[in-house]
Amino acid sequence: MNAAQGIPAANRKILVVDDNEAIHRDFAKILQPEEGTVHDVDADAALLFGAAPSMEKSQPFDVSFASQGQEALAAVNAARTDGRPFAMAFVDMRMPPGWDGLRTVMELWTADPEIQTVICTAYSDRTWEEIVAALKARDRWLVLKKPFDVIEVLQMANALTEKWNLARFAATKREAMERLVEIRTADLVREQKVVREFLMSASHELLTPLNGILGNLELLAGADPLPQAEQVQFVRDAERCAQDLHVLVRRMLAFNQAESDRLECPDQPFQPLELLRECVQRHRSAASGKGIAIEARVADPIPADWIGPVEAIRNALDLLTDNAVKFTPQGQIQLEAGTVQGGLRFLVRDTGIGLTEAQLEWIRIPFAQADGSRTRRHSGIGIGLPLARRWAQAGGGNLEIDGSPDRGVSASFHVAARPCP
Repeated sequence: MNAAQGIPAANRKILVVDDNEAIHRDFAKILQPEEGTVHDVDADAALLFGAAPSMEKSQPFDVSFASQGQEALAAVNAARTDGRPFAMAFVDMRMPPGWDGLRTVMELWTADPEIQTVICTAYSDRTWEEIVAALKARDRWLVLKKPFDVIEVLQMANALTEKWNLARFAATKREAMERLVEIRTADLVREQKVVREFLMSASHELLTPLNGILGNLELLAGADPLPQAEQVQFVRDAERCAQDLHVLVRRMLAFNQAESDRLECPDQPFQPLELLRECVQRHRSAASGKGIAIEARVADPIPADWIGPVEAIRNALDLLTDNAVKFTPQGQIQLEAGTVQGGLRFLVRDTGIGLTEAQLEWIRIPFAQADGSRTRRHSGIGIGLPLARRWAQAGGGNLEIDGSPDRGVSASFHVAARPCP
């Protein structure tokens, strides 16, 4: 198994617990054969089937030895502490003067509930009923009769270490799935919270201009005649509220189209600097009202005429500039165009309140507000930046946002475009 891929490495660690040193040597010969050693069973198979004995060394086991149950328990505890537990243990039934095999197995299971065990016995000092009654976990132990056969030992060693590895792999996968479920659940909870806040913000943002329209119309329709100047002002106020409402509804519809992959941006001829100037003109009144300077320029000499996704560029610039005006209490806003490989790069830079790293991560979620508190100072429903990102993607590029608290925000996007021939 590949640890680099999050899968634990294969565990071939085996503990042999027996008070007879000769038994230790027998297990070592079977489980840790020297290079070129051929087991008797391999030689017999070769004679039977007429094939040359295999001299290929199988994957070796990592074998440790203990003479008494207490010594085995200490080894198991140490292995778990080191993070390299034993996969299985061969345990002799009789090991005077210490614990017998049953007591040893139960102590090992208490220390390491995952360890697989084989009870080695040549005597009838414990009946089968006693063994079954003592060892409740019947899927974790086998019995090996002495004198044991090489092939039986190898089969048990391979089968039980593989069983341990499969159980550990399944546990690792289960833990990974549980973590994934926890993460996804947290994401869903966060998204639901964002959607709830969006609905509250959207309701407020839609009702505000609508109430303005209704209020001004009510004043105009009043019983008492109004001076012409007041009538004109009420009409203008109603018109401004209607425009705000129109912009908001259009953005919501555009975002819905973007989520359905239905944003259309056919290539058209355009002039980058002219697009920037048009955007500046649309936002100059709002910026001037706050005492903010707003300007457009090209970063380096570029061709005047291009062909590309004009609608995507215009909408992304409008959204980013509107966002910059909203969150810049003083200073300036710069709109800039420059070339990149395969197209153009547009930048909107402000000297506003900026964003923290947490807010930069948060606003990647559609409808999320950088400041979602009830006391927030800025209006909006949280689709400006996500929609700008969709327009940038529809234009063949992507949106990048960088900023820090009290140092403003730089939002840039690139689009696929080519100079006119």
